[in-house]
Amino acid sequence: MDPLTRFTAIYGALNAERGWWSEASSLRFAAVAAMASPGPPEAVARAIRGAAEELRKGSRWYGELRSSLRFVVSALLVNAGDDPARFQAEVDRVRGLFRERCLRRSGAYEVIAVLLLRQQARLEPVPEASIARFEAIYEEMKRHHWWLTGPEDFPFCALLAGARGVPRQIGEAMEAVYQALHAEGFSAGDPLQTAAGILALSGIEPRIAARRFRGIADELRQAGVAIWQTDYDELAVLSFLDAAARDVAGRVLRLREEMAALRPKPDRLVTFNLASSVAFLELAGTDPSTKELIDAKALKDIQAVIDAQRAAAAGAAAS
Repeated sequence: MDPLTRFTAIYGALNAERGWWSEASSLRFAAVAAMASPGPPEAVARAIRGAAEELRKGSRWYGELRSSLRFVVSALLVNAGDDPARFQAEVDRVRGLFRERCLRRSGAYEVIAVLLLRQQARLEPVPEASIARFEAIYEEMKRHHWWLTGPEDFPFCALLAGARGVPRQIGEAMEAVYQALHAEGFSAGDPLQTAAGILALSGIEPRIAARRFRGIADELRQAGVAIWQTDYDELAVLSFLDAAARDVAGRVLRLREEMAALRPKPDRLVTFNLASSVAFLELAGTDPSTKELIDAKALKDIQAVIDAQRAAAAGAAAS
């Protein structure tokens, strides 16, 4: 089954049981994360919903895993054969270690970081050395951009903790990519730092990575797609691909039409996001070194949706 067909089948199976009161964004990102799961789409969807219910029952009333984030987390637990209760116990344990190191509290972003670190540890307890490396990479990001770096960067710090090189080298690589992207005309700020963190994982020479990034952006703009800072992480993921920018952009545009046909209909940010992830998996495959990136991105993207919904609700209440 090709990636697009599998994505739509898993999403369809998940969406078929969605209540009218619940939103669909989390199910779409869960379907992206579950594309590499073995078994029929209906069985994968049932396993995800079962794990999500276990996470909900095991969470505190206002816990992060009572939110729709739990569906994407559940997809990754199913992929890895992890147990929801053991995962929740590890989240509690590692959070305690984060507090001992005076790392900032970050709610859902801590949960995401622990999930990624746990999977790097092959579902064994996350070792102290990994947590120390995670913290050192976070401090490297702060050294270059203290005003941009915060807990929302924890997911990619966790990913980078599994990369080669000492933290100082990783930090320098990120900064080199950041400056190369800025030199290509992309706006400085937190979205550019996220893009630099993603591309630092690729090992691609910074100027080459920046040219790929710019080439894909130019092709999309020529096709009438507005590129905003919120799209930088998608462009960074697509820049991993050693393919012609026109071919990459063309595939994203065709997939975006498919995403627009989903029901309920996603907004333009989500259609671009989903299309970019599926295009990447089509062209790069689903080996662990590339799938981990898409998994981390799906987790961070759904949390961004949740944060935006909460901000809108708070604004409405205030008015």
